[in-house]
Amino acid sequence: MSFGLRTRVLPAERPATSGGPRLIILNPLGVALSHYTDALVHQFADAGIETDVLSIVEPSQSGKNRFRWLAEYSSLLYSAGRRTRQRNSSEQVLLTWPVLGFLDLLLVKAFCGDSGVIVYHDPQPLVRAVGSSKAVAGLVRLVKNRPGTLVHSNVAADAMDAVGLTNGLMLVPHPMLPPAEPEKQSNATLDAGRRPRVRVLGQYKADRDLALLTSLAGRLGSNYDLDIVGRGWPAVEGWNVDARFVPEDELDELIGTSDAIVIPYKRFYQSGIAIRALEQAVPIVGRVGTSLDDLYGPQSRLLVAAKDEAPGLEVEAWASAIEYAMGPGKAETLRAAKIFHNEAAKGWGLLGRRLLAKASARRFTGGLKGP
Repeated sequence: MSFGLRTRVLPAERPATSGGPRLIILNPLGVALSHYTDALVHQFADAGIETDVLSIVEPSQSGKNRFRWLAEYSSLLYSAGRRTRQRNSSEQVLLTWPVLGFLDLLLVKAFCGDSGVIVYHDPQPLVRAVGSSKAVAGLVRLVKNRPGTLVHSNVAADAMDAVGLTNGLMLVPHPMLPPAEPEKQSNATLDAGRRPRVRVLGQYKADRDLALLTSLAGRLGSNYDLDIVGRGWPAVEGWNVDARFVPEDELDELIGTSDAIVIPYKRFYQSGIAIRALEQAVPIVGRVGTSLDDLYGPQSRLLVAAKDEAPGLEVEAWASAIEYAMGPGKAETLRAAKIFHNEAAKGWGLLGRRLLAKASARRFTGGLKGP
């Protein structure tokens, strides 16, 4: 693992106390990123850093149109900006999702001055997204003193580098809640007479490897229960497909009652499902060369290497990884969960202290003028 903050070192400052410096966490995807935000608050709290969370609900969950959501998002930024621009303010803004892609770097600068940091989960989205083109990135690069940017994996950092937005880039692990203790974990595999359950969870996107899943069903179907649960999935031969949106509490239950989670994606920058599986010590099976390397290490037998994906070898390699997950992979996952949570705790604690140090420095230079 090679997480680290790609930014200049700022003076250390003691953790915030009541009424002191704090981070304002903005969440414009109040449902989709609720677990992410909870984990973020937990990581900062463990470091003694106070936070305020301001959130709005996305159109897919609120029923409001996109323009209403954008108006609420602007109000969210304005509210945060008023606080950070006040004289003697010791607050910093952390935006958990860029609604308008790279254009958010301009918006956050306009509303919040130099007090903002934006998390880029998908620097180059799999689906067409507003403000995420290389042309927009080129325009944004011309702006000096942009807000900071943050990613959760080396592959995401490489994607930001590809569009020329590495100035002020920070690499911090995906936030994570503490992993479950062994006695609290679901030991469903010990139930007599029950077949192991393997699941694919999350919304369908074009990079999902349907051919692989179909082949895996032919190889594993007689010995495993195979489920796919998530919005937009087509029928996949050999798998029980439940193509619907899954609410938060049910998602936790689906993860906890799985014996392994398969991530059959060809390209992704990080996986919230993988992190949540790690929190419950449920093994994750996926590809080497993705952000899963940061969870397990590229040598893990839970990950399938490119050399094993040659025609005729691929299905057997994935099946072998799933079978490993049923045995030694469980202990490996628990070890990986503890290590990754500790890495995340260190990373977010360091980031929080640096951001608050920056806010304190701004405070002693007289603050920013109001908008």
